[in-house]
Amino acid sequence: MKSRKATKLITAFSVLVLTCIFAPLVTAQGKQDFTLYNRTGLAINEMYISPASADDWGDDILGIDTLDSGDDTMIHFSPKERAASWDIKLIDENGKEHIRYKFNLLNISEITVTRQRDGSWYWTWK
Repeated sequence: MKSRKATKLITAFSVLVLTCIFAPLVTAQGKQDFTLYNRTGLAINEMYISPASADDWGDDILGIDTLDSGDDTMIHFSPKERAASWDIKLIDENGKEHIRYKFNLLNISEITVTRQRDGSWYWTWK
């Protein structure tokens, strides 16, 4: 009887230890991931995201795709990415740039862009 109890205790302890070891790895993946919602009435032809500390925008992450008004897209980051603060530049179907600086993507899961009466874009997040 004692050996069965000991085996169960060792098994439970092993599961606890493995959970403690691997849980941070799982939660670290995609901490900056977010969904972008386009509610502007215009297509987004290009999208650039760069760490706030970077000097350039890098590549258009939409590639040959566009994000039509009413659509959304999930943006995924490498699990190795550590930066919290990010700048986002969107270019609409008319070629106009819309930039927002210093999003803390560790605390944001959704960003929605809408167009105001004056044509400016309004950004909300949660």
